[in-house]
Amino acid sequence: MEDAGRFMTNPNRSRALPGPKCLGILREMQNSPNRETDDAQILNAVLEQLRNLGARTDCLTPEEADRRELSDYDLLLPMCETYPRIKRLAGCAQRTGARWFNPPEAVLNCYRLEMISRLARAPEVRFPRCEVRRVQDGPGPAPFQAPATGPSVAGAARAEKHQRAAPGYWLKRGDVHNTCDHDVVFAAHWAHAGRVVEDFAQREITHFVVQPHIEGDILKFYGVGPGRWFTWFHHDPTRARRTPFVMEELASMAAAGARALGLEIYGGDAIVSPDGSITLLDLNSWPSFARVRQEAALQIAWHLQARWLSRRAKTRTQASSSARRRK
Repeated sequence: MEDAGRFMTNPNRSRALPGPKCLGILREMQNSPNRETDDAQILNAVLEQLRNLGARTDCLTPEEADRRELSDYDLLLPMCETYPRIKRLAGCAQRTGARWFNPPEAVLNCYRLEMISRLARAPEVRFPRCEVRRVQDGPGPAPFQAPATGPSVAGAARAEKHQRAAPGYWLKRGDVHNTCDHDVVFAAHWAHAGRVVEDFAQREITHFVVQPHIEGDILKFYGVGPGRWFTWFHHDPTRARRTPFVMEELASMAAAGARALGLEIYGGDAIVSPDGSITLLDLNSWPSFARVRQEAALQIAWHLQARWLSRRAKTRTQASSSARRRK
């Protein structure tokens, strides 16, 4: 642990408050496919920025955090994602007064089935039509043969007005995000889906999601806040058609999705259809920010400092009010 002393409340004032004690928890190796180094680097870069602002920091592996008492920390930054570990952290969050970025419950909201349900109900979000199926039932008949039903109808209707469906389907494991390159698989024809579902069954995945393939440019985006900072880039610049779109629409939709999941540090994917409309495809907690690591680290640290100081000021105001009432 490194103690950097003071956490300034205002750079123009000499008075300072003791810095918060911060803990970063790294992501599990199996949940960082091809991103093990990038994930560790963004967390360490954020902790470095926090130390520059006067915080005291620790960084632990998930296994080390399992054995550590977490009640001593003021700010916790968990990148970990496995279900038993996040449920344990959720219990810790309920017992302590610490601030979590992102909260464990928000991380659980990023599990695919929960994410789909929440994003499909968010009125500001355009989201693809989805079918959820049980792996044990096999691939079943070709999807999207009947009108959409259930809570995702509104989201599907909003999306289908703009999306240009193309041949093919995306099959996605129904729990966590990608842990390997065959967790999200494209099937050009439904006859190819059986091999994908069989692979899911061999890996004891219980549910999968089917979405139609949508033509357009895939965008990657990152955000903090929501509302403090946002950036985007083409997933494959060499093949992108570079269809024009309204950036405010992308940023607003990503922010609405992040709020629906409870995320403050987030990233995801969207697609721009040929008519310029945007569909949100995915959202996740604590992306790697690989292309914009240094800028993202600064923005995340700034956000955490602002949130900490706001809470500190509120606590001090409440304590002063209580003291006056006792007099």
